[in-house]
Amino acid sequence: MSITRTKFKFDNQKLLEIYNSISLPENDDVDKNQIYITSFDGKTIMVDSQFKEDYKKLPENQLNILNEQFKGTYLEEILNEINKHYITSKWRFMTLTPERRAYSYHYDETKRLHIPLITNEDCFFLVDDELCKMPEQGQLYELDTTKKHTALNLSWKNRVHIVGIFYERICR
Repeated sequence: MSITRTKFKFDNQKLLEIYNSISLPENDDVDKNQIYITSFDGKTIMVDSQFKEDYKKLPENQLNILNEQFKGTYLEEILNEINKHYITSKWRFMTLTPERRAYSYHYDETKRLHIPLITNEDCFFLVDDELCKMPEQGQLYELDTTKKHTALNLSWKNRVHIVGIFYERICR
């Protein structure tokens, strides 16, 4: 199975409040569909078009400092809890809109953790030609993104997930 439901469930309402409190710049040069929760400096929340290529060259494991905006919040609490069980980095809010419905069909070098915040029955993943869903908001899922995959939003509403890279599980 490409998607695994974990034992972790978080307060989706609290996470949505944090997501909805983020003020986005008016600048059209930034990707408003990817908001960084962690970064290399604890300050970079949006990646603009000029910085994007340099940002991609950074090793992903260096994108692990919680951005100042999220310090002292419920989001910091849950990342601290997740990091007791996983080695993670590069946490983001990722949005698929009715206008931007999918990502390319691709492979990643590492697996991902997902927490759906806004989803519906018309949002799913295609992983090695298998259709998969993460239906439960606030639930933490593991996704094997080392397999060929894409995310799809075929609804008329936004789909928002918190997504992080995980390198390995920590046995406790």
